[in-house]
Amino acid sequence: MLVDDDSFDSLFAEEVPEEQVQDSGERWKILIVDDEQDIHSVIKLSLDNFIFEGRKIQFFDAYSGEQAREILSANGDIALVLLDVVMETDHAGLNFVKFIREELKNHFVRIVLWTGQPGQAPKKEVVMTYEINDYKTKTDLTDDNIFTAVLSSIRSYNSMMIIEGFRQSLEEKVKERTKTIEEQKNKITDSITYARKIQESILPSDKTVKSHFPESFVLYLPKDIVSGDFYWVASPATDDKGNPNEKIFIAAADCTGHGVPGAFMSMIGKTILSEIVTGKKILNPCDILQELNRSIIESLNQDNDKEDIQSDGMDITICQVDYAKKLVTIGCANHVVFVVSNDTIEVIEGDMFSIGGLFTILQKPKFSNHEITIDRDMSIYIFSDGYQDQFGGDKNQKFMLNNFKELIFSLRNLPMEEQKQALLKEHLAWRGNTRQIDDVLVIGIKIKI
Repeated sequence: MLVDDDSFDSLFAEEVPEEQVQDSGERWKILIVDDEQDIHSVIKLSLDNFIFEGRKIQFFDAYSGEQAREILSANGDIALVLLDVVMETDHAGLNFVKFIREELKNHFVRIVLWTGQPGQAPKKEVVMTYEINDYKTKTDLTDDNIFTAVLSSIRSYNSMMIIEGFRQSLEEKVKERTKTIEEQKNKITDSITYARKIQESILPSDKTVKSHFPESFVLYLPKDIVSGDFYWVASPATDDKGNPNEKIFIAAADCTGHGVPGAFMSMIGKTILSEIVTGKKILNPCDILQELNRSIIESLNQDNDKEDIQSDGMDITICQVDYAKKLVTIGCANHVVFVVSNDTIEVIEGDMFSIGGLFTILQKPKFSNHEITIDRDMSIYIFSDGYQDQFGGDKNQKFMLNNFKELIFSLRNLPMEEQKQALLKEHLAWRGNTRQIDDVLVIGIKIKI
Protein backbone atom coordinates (compact mmCIF):
# COMPACT_ATOMS: atom_id res chain seq x y z
CA MET A 1 0.00 0.00 0.00
CA LEU A 2 1.24 3.50 -0.83
CA VAL A 3 1.50 6.11 1.95
CA ASP A 4 1.25 9.88 1.27
CA ASP A 5 3.92 12.08 2.86
CA ASP A 6 3.18 15.82 3.27
CA SER A 7 6.87 16.62 3.84
CA PHE A 8 7.84 15.34 0.37
CA ASP A 9 7.90 18.74 -1.40
CA SER A 10 9.92 20.49 1.30
CA LEU A 11 12.43 17.63 1.48
CA PHE A 12 13.54 18.02 -2.17
CA ALA A 13 12.81 21.69 -2.70
CA GLU A 14 16.48 22.75 -2.80
CA GLU A 15 17.43 20.00 -5.27
CA VAL A 16 14.87 20.83 -7.96
CA PRO A 17 13.51 24.34 -7.33
CA GLU A 18 10.51 24.66 -9.62
CA GLU A 19 11.21 28.27 -10.58
CA GLN A 20 14.54 27.20 -12.13
CA VAL A 21 13.31 24.14 -13.97
CA GLN A 22 12.74 24.32 -17.72
CA ASP A 23 11.21 21.53 -19.74
CA SER A 24 13.61 20.62 -22.58
CA GLY A 25 10.94 18.60 -24.37
CA GLU A 26 12.96 15.37 -24.04
CA ARG A 27 11.69 12.69 -21.68
CA TRP A 28 13.10 10.09 -19.33
CA LYS A 29 11.37 6.88 -20.33
CA ILE A 30 10.15 4.75 -17.43
CA LEU A 31 8.48 1.37 -17.81
CA ILE A 32 6.10 0.40 -15.00
CA VAL A 33 5.51 -3.36 -14.90
CA ASP A 34 2.84 -4.44 -12.43
CA ASP A 35 -0.39 -6.38 -12.72
CA GLU A 36 -2.24 -3.90 -10.44
CA GLN A 37 -3.68 -0.84 -12.18
CA ASP A 38 -3.65 1.15 -8.94
CA ILE A 39 0.13 0.83 -8.64
CA HIS A 40 0.56 2.41 -12.09
CA SER A 41 -1.71 5.31 -11.14
CA VAL A 42 -0.05 5.99 -7.79
CA ILE A 43 3.48 5.84 -9.24
CA LYS A 44 2.56 8.34 -11.95
CA LEU A 45 0.87 10.61 -9.42
CA SER A 46 3.94 10.56 -7.17
CA LEU A 47 6.22 11.52 -10.06
CA ASP A 48 3.87 14.00 -11.69
CA ASN A 49 6.18 16.99 -11.14
CA PHE A 50 9.46 15.11 -11.52
CA ILE A 51 12.05 16.92 -13.63
CA PHE A 52 15.75 16.07 -13.82
CA GLU A 53 18.24 17.80 -16.10
CA GLY A 54 15.32 19.67 -17.70
CA ARG A 55 13.52 16.47 -18.66
CA LYS A 56 10.19 15.13 -17.47
CA ILE A 57 9.05 11.50 -17.53
CA GLN A 58 7.31 9.52 -20.25
CA PHE A 59 5.62 6.44 -18.78
CA PHE A 60 5.09 3.06 -20.42
CA ASP A 61 2.64 0.59 -18.84
CA ALA A 62 2.92 -3.19 -18.85
CA TYR A 63 0.72 -5.55 -16.84
CA SER A 64 2.62 -8.77 -17.46
CA GLY A 65 6.15 -9.94 -18.15
CA GLU A 66 5.26 -10.76 -21.76
CA GLN A 67 3.81 -7.30 -22.37
CA ALA A 68 6.91 -5.75 -20.79
CA ARG A 69 9.17 -7.68 -23.17
CA GLU A 70 7.35 -6.29 -26.19
CA ILE A 71 7.57 -2.71 -24.94
CA LEU A 72 11.26 -2.87 -24.00
CA SER A 73 12.18 -4.59 -27.26
CA ALA A 74 10.60 -1.71 -29.16
CA ASN A 75 12.09 1.02 -26.93
CA GLY A 76 15.76 0.47 -26.33
CA ASP A 77 16.21 3.88 -24.68
CA ILE A 78 14.06 3.18 -21.62
CA ALA A 79 16.01 4.48 -18.63
CA LEU A 80 14.27 2.73 -15.74
CA VAL A 81 12.04 -0.29 -15.14
CA LEU A 82 9.87 -0.29 -12.01
CA LEU A 83 9.09 -3.97 -11.75
CA ASP A 84 6.81 -6.17 -9.69
CA VAL A 85 8.40 -9.55 -8.91
CA VAL A 86 5.16 -11.55 -8.78
CA MET A 87 2.67 -11.15 -11.61
CA GLU A 88 1.25 -13.89 -13.85
CA THR A 89 3.76 -16.25 -12.19
CA ASP A 90 5.85 -16.09 -9.03
CA HIS A 91 8.98 -15.46 -11.08
CA ALA A 92 7.62 -13.36 -13.95
CA GLY A 93 9.51 -10.29 -12.76
CA LEU A 94 12.85 -12.06 -12.35
CA ASN A 95 12.41 -13.78 -15.71
CA PHE A 96 11.95 -10.35 -17.26
CA VAL A 97 15.14 -9.17 -15.55
CA LYS A 98 17.02 -12.11 -17.10
CA PHE A 99 15.50 -11.23 -20.46
CA ILE A 100 16.81 -7.66 -20.15
CA ARG A 101 20.36 -8.58 -19.15
CA GLU A 102 20.91 -11.88 -20.95
CA GLU A 103 18.82 -11.80 -24.13
CA LEU A 104 18.72 -8.08 -24.90
CA LYS A 105 22.23 -7.57 -23.46
CA ASN A 106 20.95 -4.28 -22.09
CA HIS A 107 23.13 -3.25 -19.16
CA PHE A 108 22.17 0.41 -19.18
CA VAL A 109 18.52 0.36 -18.14
CA ARG A 110 18.15 0.64 -14.35
CA ILE A 111 15.86 -1.78 -12.51
CA VAL A 112 13.94 -1.30 -9.23
CA LEU A 113 12.07 -4.34 -7.94
CA TRP A 114 9.16 -4.49 -5.53
CA THR A 115 6.70 -7.05 -4.32
CA GLY A 116 3.63 -7.25 -2.17
CA GLN A 117 4.82 -10.64 -0.95
CA PRO A 118 8.06 -10.23 1.07
CA GLY A 119 8.66 -13.97 0.88
CA GLN A 120 9.34 -13.57 -2.87
CA ALA A 121 12.28 -11.20 -2.36
CA PRO A 122 15.17 -11.97 -4.71
CA LYS A 123 18.32 -13.47 -3.29
CA LYS A 124 21.42 -11.31 -2.92
CA GLU A 125 23.23 -13.12 -5.71
CA VAL A 126 20.34 -12.33 -8.08
CA VAL A 127 20.54 -8.65 -7.19
CA MET A 128 24.31 -8.67 -7.81
CA THR A 129 24.24 -10.77 -10.98
CA TYR A 130 21.49 -8.87 -12.75
CA GLU A 131 22.50 -5.37 -11.66
CA ILE A 132 19.29 -4.62 -9.78
CA ASN A 133 19.47 -1.10 -8.37
CA ASP A 134 16.95 -1.32 -5.56
CA TYR A 135 14.42 -3.62 -3.94
CA LYS A 136 11.38 -2.61 -1.92
CA THR A 137 8.20 -4.09 -0.60
CA LYS A 138 5.04 -2.34 -1.70
CA THR A 139 4.46 -1.14 1.86
CA ASP A 140 7.70 0.86 1.48
CA LEU A 141 6.47 2.72 -1.58
CA THR A 142 5.97 6.13 -0.02
CA ASP A 143 6.23 9.23 -2.15
CA ASP A 144 9.67 9.87 -0.68
CA ASN A 145 10.93 6.37 -1.42
CA ILE A 146 9.53 6.40 -4.94
CA PHE A 147 11.11 9.76 -5.69
CA THR A 148 14.46 8.74 -4.17
CA ALA A 149 14.60 5.42 -6.04
CA VAL A 150 13.67 7.05 -9.35
CA LEU A 151 16.03 10.01 -8.93
CA SER A 152 19.04 7.84 -8.02
CA SER A 153 18.27 5.44 -10.88
CA ILE A 154 17.85 8.22 -13.45
CA ARG A 155 21.06 9.86 -12.25
CA SER A 156 22.88 6.55 -12.60
CA TYR A 157 21.42 5.98 -16.06
CA ASN A 158 22.31 9.50 -17.16
CA SER A 159 25.91 9.12 -15.96
CA MET A 160 26.21 5.79 -17.73
CA MET A 161 24.86 7.24 -20.98
CA ILE A 162 27.28 10.19 -20.77
CA ILE A 163 30.16 7.78 -20.30
CA GLU A 164 28.84 5.58 -23.10
CA GLY A 165 28.60 8.62 -25.34
CA PHE A 166 32.23 9.45 -24.61
CA ARG A 167 33.18 5.82 -25.21
CA GLN A 168 31.40 5.70 -28.55
CA SER A 169 32.90 9.03 -29.55
CA LEU A 170 36.36 7.80 -28.61
CA GLU A 171 35.75 4.51 -30.40
CA GLU A 172 34.68 6.38 -33.51
CA LYS A 173 37.78 8.54 -33.35
CA VAL A 174 39.91 5.43 -32.90
CA LYS A 175 38.22 3.85 -35.93
CA GLU A 176 38.81 6.99 -37.97
CA ARG A 177 42.43 7.15 -36.85
CA THR A 178 42.88 3.43 -37.52
CA LYS A 179 41.40 3.88 -40.98
CA THR A 180 43.77 6.79 -41.63
CA ILE A 181 46.72 4.77 -40.41
CA GLU A 182 45.66 1.81 -42.56
CA GLU A 183 45.37 4.06 -45.60
CA GLN A 184 48.80 5.52 -44.90
CA LYS A 185 50.20 2.04 -44.33
CA ASN A 186 48.73 0.84 -47.62
CA LYS A 187 50.23 3.78 -49.47
CA ILE A 188 53.63 3.12 -47.93
CA THR A 189 53.34 -0.60 -48.66
CA ASP A 190 52.34 0.13 -52.25
CA SER A 191 55.36 2.43 -52.61
CA ILE A 192 57.72 -0.16 -51.17
CA THR A 193 56.18 -2.85 -53.36
CA TYR A 194 56.85 -0.70 -56.39
CA ALA A 195 60.39 -0.12 -55.07
CA ARG A 196 60.82 -3.90 -55.06
CA LYS A 197 60.16 -3.93 -58.80
CA ILE A 198 62.86 -1.31 -59.26
CA GLN A 199 65.28 -3.25 -57.08
CA GLU A 200 64.57 -6.51 -58.88
CA SER A 201 65.11 -4.81 -62.23
CA ILE A 202 68.71 -3.94 -61.30
CA LEU A 203 69.49 -7.47 -60.14
CA PRO A 204 70.74 -9.94 -62.76
CA SER A 205 67.96 -12.07 -64.19
CA ASP A 206 68.11 -15.86 -64.01
CA LYS A 207 68.80 -15.84 -67.73
CA THR A 208 71.78 -13.53 -67.25
CA VAL A 209 73.21 -15.60 -64.41
CA LYS A 210 72.83 -18.84 -66.38
CA SER A 211 74.35 -17.30 -69.49
CA HIS A 212 77.61 -17.06 -67.54
CA PHE A 213 77.11 -20.04 -65.24
CA PRO A 214 74.75 -22.55 -66.88
CA GLU A 215 74.73 -24.79 -63.81
CA SER A 216 73.87 -22.41 -60.99
CA PHE A 217 71.13 -21.20 -58.66
CA VAL A 218 70.23 -18.07 -56.72
CA LEU A 219 68.13 -18.42 -53.55
CA TYR A 220 66.95 -14.91 -52.73
CA LEU A 221 64.47 -14.32 -49.89
CA PRO A 222 64.03 -10.71 -48.71
CA LYS A 223 62.95 -10.42 -45.08
CA ASP A 224 60.71 -7.50 -45.95
CA ILE A 225 59.37 -6.40 -49.31
CA VAL A 226 62.76 -5.06 -50.40
CA SER A 227 66.14 -6.44 -49.45
CA GLY A 228 69.52 -5.36 -48.14
CA ASP A 229 71.15 -8.36 -49.86
CA PHE A 230 72.04 -8.13 -53.53
CA TYR A 231 73.91 -10.17 -56.11
CA TRP A 232 75.79 -9.09 -59.19
CA VAL A 233 77.25 -10.68 -62.33
CA ALA A 234 79.52 -9.06 -64.91
CA SER A 235 81.95 -9.89 -67.70
CA PRO A 236 83.56 -6.72 -69.12
CA ALA A 237 84.35 -6.87 -72.82
CA THR A 238 87.90 -5.60 -72.30
CA ASP A 239 90.45 -5.30 -69.53
CA ASP A 240 92.24 -2.16 -68.34
CA LYS A 241 94.63 -2.35 -71.31
CA GLY A 242 91.91 -2.68 -73.88
CA ASN A 243 92.52 -6.36 -74.49
CA PRO A 244 89.61 -8.82 -74.74
CA ASN A 245 88.51 -9.97 -71.31
CA GLU A 246 87.39 -13.52 -70.63
CA LYS A 247 87.02 -13.23 -66.87
CA ILE A 248 83.58 -13.60 -65.31
CA PHE A 249 82.64 -11.97 -62.02
CA ILE A 250 79.91 -12.88 -59.57
CA ALA A 251 79.26 -11.33 -56.16
CA ALA A 252 76.97 -11.77 -53.16
CA ALA A 253 76.60 -8.83 -50.79
CA ASP A 254 74.88 -8.24 -47.45
CA CYS A 255 74.29 -4.54 -46.73
CA THR A 256 73.75 -3.01 -43.32
CA GLY A 257 70.10 -3.44 -42.31
CA HIS A 258 67.24 -4.80 -44.33
CA GLY A 259 64.01 -3.38 -45.71
CA VAL A 260 64.15 0.15 -47.14
CA PRO A 261 67.48 1.22 -45.56
CA GLY A 262 69.15 -1.98 -46.72
CA ALA A 263 67.64 -1.60 -50.18
CA PHE A 264 69.11 1.90 -50.51
CA MET A 265 72.54 0.54 -49.58
CA SER A 266 72.18 -2.35 -52.02
CA MET A 267 71.46 0.03 -54.91
CA ILE A 268 74.42 2.22 -53.93
CA GLY A 269 76.67 -0.83 -53.66
CA LYS A 270 75.58 -2.35 -56.97
CA THR A 271 76.04 0.95 -58.82
CA ILE A 272 79.51 1.53 -57.40
CA LEU A 273 80.55 -2.09 -58.02
CA SER A 274 79.53 -1.89 -61.68
CA GLU A 275 81.40 1.37 -62.10
CA ILE A 276 84.57 -0.12 -60.59
CA VAL A 277 84.61 -3.25 -62.76
CA THR A 278 83.02 -2.22 -66.05
CA GLY A 279 83.92 1.46 -65.92
CA LYS A 280 87.29 1.71 -64.22
CA LYS A 281 88.33 -1.80 -65.37
CA ILE A 282 89.58 -2.80 -61.93
CA LEU A 283 89.44 -6.58 -62.23
CA ASN A 284 91.49 -7.94 -59.33
CA PRO A 285 89.04 -8.98 -56.53
CA CYS A 286 91.13 -7.58 -53.65
CA ASP A 287 91.58 -4.31 -55.56
CA ILE A 288 87.84 -4.23 -56.28
CA LEU A 289 87.15 -4.54 -52.56
CA GLN A 290 89.67 -1.81 -51.78
CA GLU A 291 88.10 0.58 -54.26
CA LEU A 292 84.57 -0.35 -53.18
CA ASN A 293 85.49 0.41 -49.58
CA ARG A 294 86.95 3.80 -50.50
CA SER A 295 83.96 4.70 -52.67
CA ILE A 296 81.36 3.71 -50.04
CA ILE A 297 83.13 5.78 -47.37
CA GLU A 298 83.32 8.73 -49.74
CA SER A 299 79.71 8.41 -50.95
CA LEU A 300 78.32 8.30 -47.40
CA ASN A 301 80.68 11.00 -46.09
CA GLN A 302 81.97 8.63 -43.44
CA ASP A 303 85.47 10.15 -43.45
CA ASN A 304 84.47 13.53 -41.94
CA ASP A 305 84.50 14.51 -38.28
CA LYS A 306 80.74 14.64 -37.70
CA GLU A 307 79.44 12.88 -34.60
CA ASP A 308 76.30 11.54 -36.27
CA ILE A 309 78.06 9.48 -38.97
CA GLN A 310 76.10 6.35 -39.84
CA SER A 311 78.18 3.18 -39.74
CA ASP A 312 76.60 1.73 -42.87
CA GLY A 313 78.35 -0.58 -45.27
CA MET A 314 78.27 -4.17 -46.46
CA ASP A 315 79.85 -7.60 -46.29
CA ILE A 316 80.60 -8.99 -49.73
CA THR A 317 82.21 -11.85 -51.63
CA ILE A 318 83.53 -11.35 -55.15
CA CYS A 319 84.53 -14.32 -57.32
CA GLN A 320 86.55 -13.96 -60.52
CA VAL A 321 86.45 -17.02 -62.74
CA ASP A 322 89.21 -17.23 -65.37
CA TYR A 323 88.69 -20.30 -67.54
CA ALA A 324 91.70 -19.47 -69.70
CA LYS A 325 94.03 -19.68 -66.70
CA LYS A 326 91.93 -22.31 -64.96
CA LEU A 327 91.82 -20.11 -61.90
CA VAL A 328 89.17 -18.83 -59.47
CA THR A 329 90.14 -15.77 -57.46
CA ILE A 330 88.00 -14.87 -54.46
CA GLY A 331 87.95 -11.72 -52.38
CA CYS A 332 85.87 -11.73 -49.16
CA ALA A 333 85.00 -8.83 -46.90
CA ASN A 334 83.74 -10.38 -43.64
CA HIS A 335 82.34 -13.40 -45.50
CA VAL A 336 83.12 -17.07 -45.85
CA VAL A 337 82.87 -19.24 -48.97
CA PHE A 338 82.24 -22.96 -49.40
CA VAL A 339 84.11 -24.82 -52.14
CA VAL A 340 82.94 -28.38 -52.85
CA SER A 341 85.26 -30.55 -54.93
CA ASN A 342 86.07 -34.25 -55.19
CA ASP A 343 83.77 -35.18 -52.26
CA THR A 344 85.39 -32.64 -49.94
CA ILE A 345 84.23 -29.23 -48.75
CA GLU A 346 86.61 -26.38 -48.02
CA VAL A 347 85.77 -23.24 -46.06
CA ILE A 348 87.49 -20.08 -47.23
CA GLU A 349 87.48 -17.43 -44.53
CA GLY A 350 87.72 -13.89 -45.83
CA ASP A 351 89.19 -10.78 -44.28
CA MET A 352 87.57 -9.68 -41.04
CA PHE A 353 86.79 -6.19 -42.35
CA SER A 354 83.50 -5.03 -43.82
CA ILE A 355 83.15 -2.52 -46.63
CA GLY A 356 82.53 0.94 -45.14
CA GLY A 357 81.58 1.75 -41.58
CA LEU A 358 83.43 3.32 -38.68
CA PHE A 359 85.43 0.21 -37.73
CA THR A 360 86.78 -0.12 -41.26
CA ILE A 361 87.64 3.58 -41.37
CA LEU A 362 89.68 3.29 -38.18
CA GLN A 363 91.48 0.10 -39.22
CA LYS A 364 92.25 1.13 -42.82
CA PRO A 365 92.26 -2.49 -44.05
CA LYS A 366 94.00 -4.15 -46.96
CA PHE A 367 91.97 -6.89 -48.59
CA SER A 368 93.47 -10.14 -49.87
CA ASN A 369 92.80 -12.74 -52.56
CA HIS A 370 92.23 -16.47 -52.31
CA GLU A 371 93.17 -18.42 -55.45
CA ILE A 372 91.84 -21.85 -56.35
CA THR A 373 93.12 -23.82 -59.32
CA ILE A 374 90.42 -25.37 -61.48
CA ASP A 375 91.75 -28.87 -62.04
CA ARG A 376 88.45 -30.69 -61.72
CA ASP A 377 84.73 -29.99 -61.51
CA MET A 378 83.90 -27.90 -58.45
CA SER A 379 81.00 -25.99 -56.93
CA ILE A 380 81.34 -22.66 -55.17
CA TYR A 381 78.77 -21.28 -52.72
CA ILE A 382 78.67 -17.62 -51.75
CA PHE A 383 76.05 -16.28 -49.36
CA SER A 384 74.94 -13.71 -46.79
CA ASP A 385 74.48 -14.67 -43.13
CA GLY A 386 70.68 -14.78 -43.28
CA TYR A 387 70.40 -18.55 -43.79
CA GLN A 388 72.73 -19.57 -40.97
CA ASP A 389 71.43 -16.96 -38.50
CA GLN A 390 67.78 -17.92 -38.86
CA PHE A 391 66.14 -18.97 -35.59
CA GLY A 392 63.97 -22.07 -35.54
CA GLY A 393 63.90 -25.77 -34.77
CA ASP A 394 62.60 -27.37 -31.59
CA LYS A 395 64.68 -25.13 -29.33
CA ASN A 396 64.35 -21.91 -31.36
CA GLN A 397 68.08 -21.67 -31.98
CA LYS A 398 70.14 -20.33 -34.86
CA PHE A 399 70.70 -22.73 -37.75
CA MET A 400 74.45 -22.03 -37.47
CA LEU A 401 77.24 -22.02 -40.07
CA ASN A 402 78.39 -25.58 -39.40
CA ASN A 403 74.90 -27.01 -40.01
CA PHE A 404 74.68 -24.95 -43.18
CA LYS A 405 78.03 -26.34 -44.32
CA GLU A 406 76.89 -29.92 -43.67
CA LEU A 407 73.64 -29.29 -45.53
CA ILE A 408 75.47 -27.90 -48.57
CA PHE A 409 77.81 -30.88 -48.58
CA SER A 410 74.91 -33.34 -48.35
CA LEU A 411 73.34 -31.83 -51.47
CA ARG A 412 76.53 -31.79 -53.55
CA ASN A 413 75.48 -34.51 -56.00
CA LEU A 414 72.10 -32.99 -56.85
CA PRO A 415 71.56 -30.74 -59.88
CA MET A 416 71.84 -27.07 -58.94
CA GLU A 417 68.11 -26.34 -59.24
CA GLU A 418 67.30 -29.29 -56.97
CA GLN A 419 69.87 -28.01 -54.46
CA LYS A 420 68.06 -24.66 -54.43
CA GLN A 421 64.69 -26.29 -53.75
CA ALA A 422 66.18 -28.47 -51.00
CA LEU A 423 67.77 -25.42 -49.32
CA LEU A 424 64.46 -23.55 -49.49
CA LYS A 425 62.53 -26.50 -48.05
CA GLU A 426 64.98 -26.91 -45.17
CA HIS A 427 64.93 -23.19 -44.42
CA LEU A 428 61.14 -23.04 -44.27
CA ALA A 429 60.97 -26.22 -42.16
CA TRP A 430 63.58 -24.87 -39.72
CA ARG A 431 61.89 -21.49 -39.50
CA GLY A 432 58.41 -22.91 -38.97
CA ASN A 433 56.20 -20.25 -37.38
CA THR A 434 59.21 -18.16 -36.37
CA ARG A 435 59.53 -14.85 -38.19
CA GLN A 436 62.31 -14.46 -40.74
CA ILE A 437 64.97 -12.36 -39.02
CA ASP A 438 67.12 -11.29 -41.98
CA ASP A 439 67.40 -11.31 -45.74
CA VAL A 440 68.55 -14.63 -47.18
CA LEU A 441 70.88 -14.97 -50.18
CA VAL A 442 72.63 -18.16 -51.28
CA ILE A 443 74.30 -18.55 -54.69
CA GLY A 444 75.71 -21.82 -55.99
CA ILE A 445 77.73 -22.12 -59.20
CA LYS A 446 79.25 -25.24 -60.74
CA ILE A 447 82.54 -24.71 -62.60
CA LYS A 448 83.66 -27.24 -65.18
CA ILE A 449 86.86 -27.42 -67.20
